[in-house]
Amino acid sequence: MSVFEDLIEELKEENLIEETVIETSRQEDDFVALTGDVVKTEIASANQTTQVSESRNEAEDLQKTPGNSNAVISDEPQQPSDNAEFYRKQALDEVAFLKMVEAAFAGVERDQLKIVPIHFDDLEVKKVLHSYLQVAGNANAPEHSKAEFQLLQETESWYSSLSLRDNRILTAHLRRYCETSRPPLSSPALIALARFYRNSPYSEQIRSKFDLVLTRLFSKEIENNRREMVFSCDELVAHIQELYAEWSSIPLYSTETNDAEISRTANQFDDFIKEADKADSFDELINKNFFDRLRSFKESTNENFYAPLVAAIGIECNIRIGNRYVELLEKEKGNIANIENKYGLSHDNAISEATGKTLTLIELLKHKNVAPKPVEVKPDRVKPAKVKHAAAEPKSKEEAKKPEKAQEVKNGSVKSKKWIIALATLVFVVIIGIYFAKKSSPVEVKETSTAANLNLDNSMFKEYMLEASIQNASLKGVVLPTWNDLTAEKKKNVLKQVLNFGVDKGYKKVQLVDKDGKTVGTAADGNVLLME
Repeated sequence: MSVFEDLIEELKEENLIEETVIETSRQEDDFVALTGDVVKTEIASANQTTQVSESRNEAEDLQKTPGNSNAVISDEPQQPSDNAEFYRKQALDEVAFLKMVEAAFAGVERDQLKIVPIHFDDLEVKKVLHSYLQVAGNANAPEHSKAEFQLLQETESWYSSLSLRDNRILTAHLRRYCETSRPPLSSPALIALARFYRNSPYSEQIRSKFDLVLTRLFSKEIENNRREMVFSCDELVAHIQELYAEWSSIPLYSTETNDAEISRTANQFDDFIKEADKADSFDELINKNFFDRLRSFKESTNENFYAPLVAAIGIECNIRIGNRYVELLEKEKGNIANIENKYGLSHDNAISEATGKTLTLIELLKHKNVAPKPVEVKPDRVKPAKVKHAAAEPKSKEEAKKPEKAQEVKNGSVKSKKWIIALATLVFVVIIGIYFAKKSSPVEVKETSTAANLNLDNSMFKEYMLEASIQNASLKGVVLPTWNDLTAEKKKNVLKQVLNFGVDKGYKKVQLVDKDGKTVGTAADGNVLLME
């Protein structure tokens, strides 16, 4: 059994991978849809040749390969004795990997960006793949080199298309998709995404997404919004090294000079973990700007973050600090409204970015276990009323001398009182009905809706915005004069960050205005527009 198969089995034991075609043939169709079994499902229709049956057999071999997008990992490279099988597997794995990333991106675009995915036209890839499979057994033939080159060109075009689509996907979009996707992304899908980001040109967004995907791959959710690691840190290092070997990832950190820097980076991650563990309160971490410092430190690691040791300790850091954050919040005994006013929403994005998980302060506080309030038992006021009437005395001697007449007057008075009470009750019910009808009126709601002010203290936007408020799924902010000093590119980045901030805050549009109320920029659905 290969190292990759061992990894999949271990993840499955930890309930991190749902049953797939690896062992359940009844789910074959779902697996084909996910991995894009191009040879079996579409090559036959695109290429009516005598070799169709052979292609189908090769596709069935692909389906029997656990975690097909990363199926050739081993402690030591082992090339099969059958060269044809080796080249077929390599080609099929590459196409399956791209198909899985394509499916994941389509999900993010559909569920988070709210746009219709435009899929890459992979017909040419399928045709070239089919041609390559026919000559894969003869590596020295000119036809093999030609088919291999054509397949490389087509897969590179597909990769470039995916990279362009990824440019408009923010880390927050990918994080929310991973957390809300039903069914959840399987381990092979997460491995395909990790491979895509690891081998993409470096940028902070790429590094952040790689950090997120790898953390989700090697952790699992437990009770009370906590997570735990699937493997020890040393085991993670070994698994990451094996994955890199399969992906042919270039080791940008392998020199002796960088080895010392990598050790220092790993130690700094460990220092952050210790600092969080020693904190006595949530206030202490916020006052020390802990989460912003952690996020900035991750950014400063650059390509060294990909070193297996750093990536592994980064995963542990995400999980342990995220858990510590939840623990400290559970100690908060203040009123939820007061905590919200004190901290606002400005820390949520930094915390989520730093821990690789969406952690919203107010939502966590609302889900705390609160003891139910005792039911107030109101005293029965009917009985005292009856006693009072029973103890009533005649008002005059004349009434005492004429009991029958007094009784009639008394009965009449009671009836009059009942009618008055009934009429008053009816009027009260009508008034209440009118009141609640107005409250439920959409026009009234619109008129009385108020904007929620956004607390910008300790926020990354404080240097650009004077104030901001959220209303009707839109954020409106008033910019400071410093806005005019920014370049157009920097302004667009700020707008993107503000829009990204809204993924977890309930707004999907951004409008920035100057002090005179003139719009200077807008952002919505991933589109950013600057006003002259």
